[in-house]
Amino acid sequence: MKLTSGTKLMMLVDDEKNEIKLTPFIDQNANPVQLRVLMSDTQGALAKITAAIGEMGINLLYEEAHVLRKGVQAEWQAIADLAPMKEQLGIDQVKARIMATKVAQQVDIQKYD
Repeated sequence: MKLTSGTKLMMLVDDEKNEIKLTPFIDQNANPVQLRVLMSDTQGALAKITAAIGEMGINLLYEEAHVLRKGVQAEWQAIADLAPMKEQLGIDQVKARIMATKVAQQVDIQKYD
């Protein structure tokens, strides 16, 4: 395993197998952020949001989504690396591009430490 000082690890616990797995998660050259997006709970909404993120060259490291109100609103949370972006955009520009999908209702982005 090629770990360097400052690499962050993700710990996964498997209760059934009684084991813990450590996975390299964020290296020291990364620019990690935490995203929280409230969106319409409609077919293809998450695909539109992740497509916009992919077009910017943002690397998704971890994500999870769940429905808050069926047919009305869903929440998507992700940890992403902004370092590989195709063009250097500010947080407000990233938010604006996600909002431009027309399915995002609210976008919060903050540094992930």
